Amino acid sequence: MDKQKMIRIMNREMVVALGCTDPVAISFAAAAARKTAPNGTIEKISIYLSKSIIKSASSVIIPGTNVCGVKMAAVLGALFGDSDKKLEVLEGINDQSVSAANQFLKDRECTVAEIDNDILLYLEVVIKTSTDTSRVILIDDYSNWVYAELNGQVVFDRRVARNLVDIDNVQSELSLNEIWEFINKADIVKDFDVVRRSIQLNENISNEGIKHEYGLQVGKTLRDRMDNNELLKDLTTYAVSLTAAGADARMAGSNMPVMSNSGSGNQGITATIPVVAVAKMLDLDEEIKIRAVALSNLVTIYAKEYFGRISALCGANIAAMGASSGVAYLLGGGLKEVENAIQNMAGNVIGMFCDGAKGGCALKVSTSVQAAMQSAYLAVKGINIKETDGIIEHNVVDTLKNIGKMSSSCSYMINDMIVNIMMHKQDKK
Repeated sequence: MDKQKMIRIMNREMVVALGCTDPVAISFAAAAARKTAPNGTIEKISIYLSKSIIKSASSVIIPGTNVCGVKMAAVLGALFGDSDKKLEVLEGINDQSVSAANQFLKDRECTVAEIDNDILLYLEVVIKTSTDTSRVILIDDYSNWVYAELNGQVVFDRRVARNLVDIDNVQSELSLNEIWEFINKADIVKDFDVVRRSIQLNENISNEGIKHEYGLQVGKTLRDRMDNNELLKDLTTYAVSLTAAGADARMAGSNMPVMSNSGSGNQGITATIPVVAVAKMLDLDEEIKIRAVALSNLVTIYAKEYFGRISALCGANIAAMGASSGVAYLLGGGLKEVENAIQNMAGNVIGMFCDGAKGGCALKVSTSVQAAMQSAYLAVKGINIKETDGIIEHNVVDTLKNIGKMSSSCSYMINDMIVNIMMHKQDKK
C-alpha cells in the first residue's frame, strides 16, 4: 500500500464545492474567460455545452439565489465570479448580483448552443468585451480549464488526445485490498484531514435541510414523520432522511459548501452522511466513524473510475455503493462483507437514469441510500447476489466493468433522448 498515493487521490477527488456542480462549472468557466480578458465592458457571452451539461445545468437552483438557468450561471460567473476559487466561484453572490445579471441579460447578448462532439463533459465560454475576446474550455473535469485563448492567440493548451475508454482494460488507480489496508492502518490524526472536513461540511448542509423547507423537503418530511411517531426512527430511515436533506438543500440553492466526491456534491453527501448517521445512532467512537467514511469515499472514487466522470446513469447509486461499504464496516463487516455490499448494490438500483440536476435528485438520493442500507444488512449476514444473476460477476472488478460498459454505451443515446424531451417541454411553454 502506498499511503501517500491514497491521500493524494482523496485530496484530488474530494473537493469543496458550492452549489450544484454543473451550473457552477459554467460560472467557473465564465469567470475564467473574464479573467483571461479582464479589460473593457462585457458585450457578449457565448456558451457551448455538451448535452450532458445542458441536461444537468438547466433546472437546478444556482447557489445563493432562487433562480436557475445556463445563461444566468454564466453571467453571474462573468460578472461576479472568482475563478481562483474554482467550484466555490460564486461565493458571496446575493440578490443584488442576481439583479445585475438579469439587467445584463436584458441589455446584452448571451447565447447557448450545443456542441457536437463525443465528449460527455464539455464546456466552452467565449466572452467579447469592448477591447478583447477570450475563449476558455473545460473538458472531462468540472474545475480544470484545459484551454485559454485571448484575441485568437493561445494562452495555454493542456488538451490531450482522447480515446474511447476500453472498460475491459481499465487500469484502476485503486484496488479494494489497497483501500482496506489504508483505512485500517492509516494514522487517524495525520491522514484523514479531508475526511474530517467532509463530515463537517456535509453534516452541516444535511442539518440545514432538516431545519428548513428546501426543495421537495424529502429529508425534512421523513424526519418530521419520525418526530411525530409516524415512522420508526431506525437506522435506515434516519440515514435516508439526513442524506436526502443535504441533497434537498443543495439542489434548492443553499449557499453552504459541501465536500464533493469525483466531481459531484450529491455524490459527496451520499458517500458521507449515511455512514455518519449510522455511527451516530450506534454511538460508535470517532475513530471508527472516520475510517468508515474514508472507506465509503474511497470505494466511491474506485467505482467511479469504471463508471465514468459523467454518465446518463445516476451517480448517487455509485456513491451509495460506497456508503453501503462504510455501513457494512460499521456493522462489523470485513473486506468480504464490503465486497458483498458492493455486489448487492450493483444488482439493485444501478441503472437509474440521470435526467438532470433538480430538486428530484433528493428522491433519487433517498432511494439509493435505502438500497445501500439493505445491501449492507444482507452483506454482513454473508448474503450477496450471485454471479449467475444479471450483470453480477464472480468478483467486484468484473462487476464494475459491466457497469462501466452499461454507462459508456448508453450515455450518448439516453442523453440525446432526455435533452430532446427537456427542450420539447420548453418549446411548448
